[in-house]
Amino acid sequence: MPHPEKLIASVLAVSMLFLAGCSKTDDATAEPSQAQPKVVSASPESDTSSVEGKIVVGRATWYGPGLYGNKTASGEVLKKNTLTAAHSQLPIGTKVKVTREDTDESVVVVINDRKPFKEGTVIDLAHGAADELDIDDDGEAIVSIEVLD
Repeated sequence: MPHPEKLIASVLAVSMLFLAGCSKTDDATAEPSQAQPKVVSASPESDTSSVEGKIVVGRATWYGPGLYGNKTASGEVLKKNTLTAAHSQLPIGTKVKVTREDTDESVVVVINDRKPFKEGTVIDLAHGAADELDIDDDGEAIVSIEVLD
């Protein structure tokens, strides 16, 4: 029979991890850091719910091999060579133009998954999109992300 003290400690630990994962930092009060993405322009419209036209610069990483066949957050199955990406906040189905800052190469992707989990990463590209930008060899690159729709 399990010890009640250990069971209670485990439940508390899991609860604290869950609550920590659900917390949100208000950008207005967040400490500035190099890892934070940078918004370089924004839509002139007063509707703050619209993200169309915003451009964010930050680090892109990629994923794919080993995950092919798994369902994404949208319910789609991740396939080889797809031009899709994972983003932590943009709505599923959002089209974005991702431009590699050092080469000016770009690709249009559709957000169909949730991530990235690494601090400072603004987008996680499916391997097909990473290949288009030649990020797959380096593992990451600085990109700008422009929301198209």
